[in-house]
Amino acid sequence: MYHAYEHYVIKNVELWTEREVISQCDVEIQHGRIKAIEKHISVPKSAHLIDGRGFTLLPAGVDPQVHLRVPGQAEKETAGTGLLAALRGGIAAVLSMPNTKPTIDSTEVCEAAVLELEEAEHLTGVKAYLTGSITQSLKGKAAAPYKELADWGVKAFTDDGLGVVDDDLMRSAFEASELTGLPILQHAEFPGHGGVLAAGPVQEKLGIPAYPAAAEADMVARDIHILKDYPKARYHVLHVSAHETLELVSAAKAEGLHVSCEVTPHHLWFSSDEIKDEVTSFKMNPPLRGPSDKRALRKALADGTIDFVATDHAPHEASAKGQNFKTSAFGTTGLETSLRVLLSLVTEGVLSPQRLVQVFSSRPARFLGIEKDIGDISIDRPMAAVLVNRESREEVTEDDLFSLSKNSCFLGEKLDGKIESVFLADRYYQF
Repeated sequence: MYHAYEHYVIKNVELWTEREVISQCDVEIQHGRIKAIEKHISVPKSAHLIDGRGFTLLPAGVDPQVHLRVPGQAEKETAGTGLLAALRGGIAAVLSMPNTKPTIDSTEVCEAAVLELEEAEHLTGVKAYLTGSITQSLKGKAAAPYKELADWGVKAFTDDGLGVVDDDLMRSAFEASELTGLPILQHAEFPGHGGVLAAGPVQEKLGIPAYPAAAEADMVARDIHILKDYPKARYHVLHVSAHETLELVSAAKAEGLHVSCEVTPHHLWFSSDEIKDEVTSFKMNPPLRGPSDKRALRKALADGTIDFVATDHAPHEASAKGQNFKTSAFGTTGLETSLRVLLSLVTEGVLSPQRLVQVFSSRPARFLGIEKDIGDISIDRPMAAVLVNRESREEVTEDDLFSLSKNSCFLGEKLDGKIESVFLADRYYQF
């Protein structure tokens, strides 16, 4: 699956980091760490030469919202297929959500998940980090054992897939954040709206209930109000979809609160007007919203209101997605296509190369506290990088999807960039 080289040099490659773009350079890696970055490096006889001419090298990605479905949902995804999908997308680390079977709400379930993940991590070189749930069994009734989970090593707390409705439970979560230093990741949605798609032409054509933006924005407003009593707590809004939410986040940041947020590639690429009404992979939570929301999300990602990109990779077996929009499961996959969407946004002038590196790699790495391992290409750092052909523009096909499930809303879409290879320490994965 990969070549292992103790010593190798990538020649004549364009280099992107969050600091700069170097049009052509050589990068030398020895014992899994970056030894030199120079205009020209003479390749020692002991080193393996990799020709990077015509390609771009950038830091490997970090995806801080992924449904690996581990443990207990092997019909949707396995540890092996999920981490292989991440690798295929140029992603070196993922944060796995706790809505599994059983829920990741105890150290025992954490250990069970690790047992499933270890072999896949070794094979792919991709690191999987865990989140713990905010409430026991995701039922929204009682708090999970935050300190035990934090001491074990989870990176965050979330009930992703469900919003935490109870005010007192959110207070408990923010108290835990202050105690542990870990962020609270909120799936912002007040239940009871009954909506499926955002209001728009496809929603009207199909005659299904509209999913209001207020379900998201109202919960974020409630959370920020509570957060003001917990000045050291970290609050993160998952998969923002509406401009109303962006306004709340921007105001909270201006007040000095520890608030952050993310956006998915699909919310950046599609609007509710672009939903293919026969393709249930376009049913996700939160839904795609109108063209003005898409424009607002793109602008907010570019200007820093949105901190980074996360895929919300949500694999489902064909039977779960093969129904109609009203009854099929929410979710689309995204690990393999995230970087290609962002490269396309660079081509369109939405993002600079440096901002792409930030939102794909360095900012989520800092958010998870793994920035010493991933997020930059510089001297004496571990090698974690992806090599892309930016001149390629091809249609996404099922052959591009390494996930066990194929419910991608990007199938058939033309995107920029071909991921040629991934470098993780001394390993060279070529596609």
